Amino acid sequence: MWPGPNDPPAGRVGFTLLETLISAALFSFVVVGVYSLYTTMQSTMARGELKSDLQQNARVALDHMTREIRMAGYDPSGAIPTVTLQPRAAIRAAASGCLSFVAYNPTSGASSQITYDLNGTTLRRRVDVWDAANLAFSGGSPQPLAESVNLLTFSYYDAYNVLLTPANWSSTLRCPPVAGAPAQAQVQLDYSQMRRLRRVGVLVQTRNSRPGVFSEFFTLTSDVRLRNM
Repeated sequence: MWPGPNDPPAGRVGFTLLETLISAALFSFVVVGVYSLYTTMQSTMARGELKSDLQQNARVALDHMTREIRMAGYDPSGAIPTVTLQPRAAIRAAASGCLSFVAYNPTSGASSQITYDLNGTTLRRRVDVWDAANLAFSGGSPQPLAESVNLLTFSYYDAYNVLLTPANWSSTLRCPPVAGAPAQAQVQLDYSQMRRLRRVGVLVQTRNSRPGVFSEFFTLTSDVRLRNM
């Protein structure tokens, strides 16, 4: 049959405007869905990487602290009974956010005063070596041990697992102890409580964020028995 005058020319089949609009709309839905899936996967990966970094950061810091705090009181140099600045005890200062103690330093092979505290979001470790000539621990400076630390808390217990509560008392003691410091009120364990200390609880919380990712928190705790006290 020959084509009529209103039939489209042979070999020229196309889409109507309505079909084109429907196809464009369907394609847009597919593109939006794929993009949403992509952004969700990217966000999930970023959060996973962030959480992994925080966990690693907290674990490394807590493991290091736990090993050294456990050795508090190990004093091969005999520094504790002869140190000039009080207290003459394995625990040199103990507050909720700072701990200073005497332990063996494998680097120097002698006793050292080791201090942990939090400065902003930096967990710091300071080592003051024993100076036998001056009967003092000195020469140290705070070094960063971990970053992005949101919280560092120490809790203290005696041999009967009774919580030792830091009190507000007047002392020249700092954390770490500093010679010549003027007396002022300090919220920390007093000398009697420090000598009764046998167990330390440590809590480290890390926190960080990235653009487009909500802040992530990771908390680790440890319970440390002091072997040499």
